Formats: sequence, structure tokens, C-alpha cells
Amino acid sequence: MSEVYEARRTRLRDRCAAAGSESALVSRPANVRYLAGGAPPGAVLLLGPPGGDHDLLMCPQDPFGEPRPGGRPAEGLRIAVLPA
Repeated sequence: MSEVYEARRTRLRDRCAAAGSESALVSRPANVRYLAGGAPPGAVLLLGPPGGDHDLLMCPQDPFGEPRPGGRPAEGLRIAVLPA
């Protein structure tokens, strides 16, 4: 299932590149969930340039800790837990 989310992020990245942007910040929970597979409360997704492992899900809490609303993010996505 991770490849579905990766394909979605690739399509968005290609559209951003066509518009002249190398990155995108996705903050609406529904859009984060669509692109990352899970959207812990307060999470944002930063899409980097094509190629490499530049996508980053930033969360205020560990998304792999206790079960939380929003689900778990897809495997292979870099995650940064921000300090409170």
C-alpha cells in the first residue's frame, strides 16, 4: 500500500515542478492523510524535489506510539517528531 502513497506524492511533485516549484508544504489533515497514509493531529508533509528521499512528515507527537486518530503514516516516509 505504501507504493500508492508514493505514487500520489510523485504526481504532486511533478505538478509542482511543472509550475516552477521544487517543494510543497501540505498542511490540511485530509491532504496529508491522502499523501502519507496517516495524519496524526498537527502533522504537516513537506515534499522535496524529485529523486532521493526528500519527503518529510513532521508531527508534534510520535505517530508510531500509542494508537492515535488519523492513522499511521506509510512505510518509507521520513518522520520528524517536533519538540513540544
